[in-house]
Amino acid sequence: MSYIRIMKINTKIRYGLRMLLVLAEKKEVVNTAELGKKMLVSPKYLRKLAGPLERNQLIRSVQGIYGGYILNKKTEEITIASIFEAFDESIRLSGCTGDESCPLNEACLARPVWTHLQNLIQKEFFRITLKEILENKFSVP
Repeated sequence: MSYIRIMKINTKIRYGLRMLLVLAEKKEVVNTAELGKKMLVSPKYLRKLAGPLERNQLIRSVQGIYGGYILNKKTEEITIASIFEAFDESIRLSGCTGDESCPLNEACLARPVWTHLQNLIQKEFFRITLKEILENKFSVP
């Protein structure tokens, strides 16, 4: 049986993107209970996700009885790469693309392939914005 394993982007990044998209759609303060219902995620987990997003000024929290979270930037200013940055995650396809300690290093014939593909993905992650995702206009130019 032949199949392809899926490369996965971690849960923090996937849910962080979903959280930002819900906030972008709502265009107003949304509490974690409402976010949780919309995203099918526990409010407790959403509060964990909110910390790094808030520290990186992608969202801001609003205190009080009608508090919650709201976007802190315009949708065209938030890229997928900015979500990776918020969670201090790198965009890496393979450990060897940024690891100079590899014994094969420059002699490896496969390394340029992984580096090329990683560069393509990084370019797209820096290009694609929330606005493009919301408008379904993120295809390759």
